[in-house]
Amino acid sequence: MRELLKFGDLQLAQKVHELEKYGPEDAPVLGRFRSVRTDLSRMSWNSFVAALGDCDAGPLARTGVMTFPLDEGFADRLTTALLESPKTQMRREDFAMGYVGTAAAQCEYLNACNEYRELSPQCLALLTEFLSTVGPQVEQSIGHPFRVGSTRQFQLVPERIASGRHLDGWPVAIRKVFILPQGCGRRTSTTWFRQRDGKQLELESEKPIWLIFENSVVWHAAVSAKALRPTVEFDILPARETSLDPFFAGLAGWYPWFPTDASLLEGTRLALARCFPEESAKGWKSRLRRLVRR
Repeated sequence: MRELLKFGDLQLAQKVHELEKYGPEDAPVLGRFRSVRTDLSRMSWNSFVAALGDCDAGPLARTGVMTFPLDEGFADRLTTALLESPKTQMRREDFAMGYVGTAAAQCEYLNACNEYRELSPQCLALLTEFLSTVGPQVEQSIGHPFRVGSTRQFQLVPERIASGRHLDGWPVAIRKVFILPQGCGRRTSTTWFRQRDGKQLELESEKPIWLIFENSVVWHAAVSAKALRPTVEFDILPARETSLDPFFAGLAGWYPWFPTDASLLEGTRLALARCFPEESAKGWKSRLRRLVRR
């Protein structure tokens, strides 16, 4: 991979993206690159969030989970559109450039847990309508502007393989929004949470709801039942200003490694250069300073 360093920043990022999509997952240099990139990613996100101010001061910070009613007419339209959308599967190569992707083995596991559906134009129109309606409520709940990092829709498979109670391990200012147009509960599958106040919560609603939760702060787990549960998921990112576009980063794409396009290019080059000691000394400190300021 050393030869990639001769390319410009954008072309370098594009070539790394192609390697991660189609190259061998166990390549040693790629493994070292990913390790360094993970550290730089966290530094960059921390710096970006700090510049925005206190991103942990909204009402959501009290418990880490908030639920809201969903208009039943809209829920019916969304359910119909979701179920009419073609079934699909998560594939390793299906993620946007600069995004955290999904390893092949994890794709296989998630395909066993979820019946994924394509985002048809009708579904995207409905999700745009949803975000335009609840966007101010989301912003008020988290206490800062946001944008959608990724979008997916699926049905939770009944009697699925247990995922266990977990944290997602993402930058903590990234959260998830779920739309549950047929509600949730022990009959149709639900989600368990250990909230920030220590109380346990297992969602139960016969009516349509939507929720926000801090997926890397509050422990959570799917609780499977005997019926499919329609679900729409947004991963929402801290931002300088709110955007209500239901961005699709590919079914296997989760959130950007870096918060801006400029920091993606800087961070990708820095991470690769660090894999080769003689290269990493060239402007390392100045590039690092630029990365955390973007």
